[in-house]
Amino acid sequence: MENIEEENVPNAKTCTKCGKAILDKESTFCAYCGVPFDSKPRSSGFTGPAGILAIIAAVFSVVVGVMGINYYQQYVAYYTQYSMDTSGSFGFLLFASFAFVAAAVGFAGGMLALGKKRLMFSVTCMLVMLASGIFTFVCLWHFGYGFIETLLLPGISILALSIVGAVFAVKSKADFSSEELS
Repeated sequence: MENIEEENVPNAKTCTKCGKAILDKESTFCAYCGVPFDSKPRSSGFTGPAGILAIIAAVFSVVVGVMGINYYQQYVAYYTQYSMDTSGSFGFLLFASFAFVAAAVGFAGGMLALGKKRLMFSVTCMLVMLASGIFTFVCLWHFGYGFIETLLLPGISILALSIVGAVFAVKSKADFSSEELS
């Protein structure tokens, strides 16, 4: 019988939690589930830090890119001076170029998180930054450069900031608008 009454009420408001029609206009809570009508999902407050961490990780990624180009130039200059093969310098260009691309993507993800827009794209951008940090270490290991101390700090920072930023963005899912979550 309740369902018939609920269906016959024109323009009846519905509870945000259980979806049942609100028949009593003066009530301040749902008669079915007890949720107050004025309640809104609480903000976790992590969208700002998530965006800022992604932007900082993007800056570190730019630093890794610049350092990769610098090491490439030094490597080529040194080995050319002694008429040696410089083909081993290709790894520096690889991770430098990937770092620059990841920095642009990470910056975009950070800005979207700050604007509380496009949660999944923002998290994906932060994960690209994570992949950039991993790729830097893989290149250093694969091409036999050794783990250059000057690349360890930004690389580890990119990994940590990207992970924490992505976790913060996912934890603040309620802050992003509902139509943009799908």
